[in-house]
Amino acid sequence: MLAFILAAFLVFPLALAAAQTKGKQPAAEQADAPKSEELGYAIGSVAASIVYTPLKLGYAGLGLLAGGLSYVLTGGRKDVADSIIYPATGGDYVIRPDHLKGKEPWVFVGPPPPDAPIAETPLPPTPQP
Repeated sequence: MLAFILAAFLVFPLALAAAQTKGKQPAAEQADAPKSEELGYAIGSVAASIVYTPLKLGYAGLGLLAGGLSYVLTGGRKDVADSIIYPATGGDYVIRPDHLKGKEPWVFVGPPPPDAPIAETPLPPTPQP
């Protein structure tokens, strides 16, 4: 079972990186880059993803757990849970060659929830003298 999990962590980043980089560059730009340079970036992205992907999955899992606990502990406030879950689960799960080249930004923490209204807690009434 452990061998299967380790194999999945090795194969998943490879397949995902290959699928995401395929067809992203125009033909003229692909012809300009030497094949050995592209191979170097591909190997670097796979090596980085082997380390990064499990860390990102762990961070996302902890974010889901913390978001779920915050939902329960705040009495069902979805906005609080979303403000934890969205950034934790968003972002990149693999390092692509374009990240290493500096053509695309690498995003670990995702964006906040869309149209997240800021919940206003009513203040308690002030005592009158």
